[in-house]
Amino acid sequence: MTDWAIYSQSHRLLTEHGLACLGAGQHSGPSSGFGGRRRLGDYAIVFISSGTGVYRDPFVGRLDVNAPATIQVFPQRPHDYASPHGWTEHWVLYSGATVAAFEGMGVLDRRRPVQHGARLPSDLAGRFERLHDALGRPGWRAAVEASTLTQQLLADSVADRAASTASEATVAAVQADAALHRSVAARAALAGVSVSALRDQVREVTGGTPNELVIGTRIDRACGLLASTQLSVQAVAASVGYDDAAYFSRLFAQRVGMGPAQFRKRHRR
Repeated sequence: MTDWAIYSQSHRLLTEHGLACLGAGQHSGPSSGFGGRRRLGDYAIVFISSGTGVYRDPFVGRLDVNAPATIQVFPQRPHDYASPHGWTEHWVLYSGATVAAFEGMGVLDRRRPVQHGARLPSDLAGRFERLHDALGRPGWRAAVEASTLTQQLLADSVADRAASTASEATVAAVQADAALHRSVAARAALAGVSVSALRDQVREVTGGTPNELVIGTRIDRACGLLASTQLSVQAVAASVGYDDAAYFSRLFAQRVGMGPAQFRKRHRR
């Protein structure tokens, strides 16, 4: 397999209203990592089709990676991954407003950046060759083609994910509707559990309350949108569930340690 990497300028409308593919590549052989904790300004997914390696970040620690597997990388999350003995990897870099929806649906899971036992597409190399071709062509048609290929890869990356525990399923249900204004009782009903079960299951997985899970999910999504799109602060606030942009800005500053505008200036790709 010939190594390659290609990047493309994101299409503004795809980034602000959909999903844009920003780059893709493939590599086979040893990988020494990044020499420290790296931070990306956008999202990435890495498909490991053969070989072994290791993934590290301060939230989950050190994880062994054994093919077949996928690695999900989130904006501004310190991380490193390497394969001293060699592996085969394909990666795609992407961004856009709809990524928040993918997180809500469980396609992206910050608690599990490494997914083992993934059934990778049989035509993985062919798909990436098509991505290479699309990213190398100008115009909106090529940008849409690259976006479509990326979304298909994201969907396939979770097609055979192991079934979640009941508590994890409840947490995913809460996250899916985090941007909507609902009472705890309504969230419990939608998750198919009692209010007390909702609280117990959320505490089991996250250590916090349902309300804290909703706020944390909203702020995480806001960070991604601020770092990867040109949406206004008001539009970001509305997208994650806050009608009052001033309130959102105060809450964001309390949680993140800086206001939305400062965060965007510091972390914008």
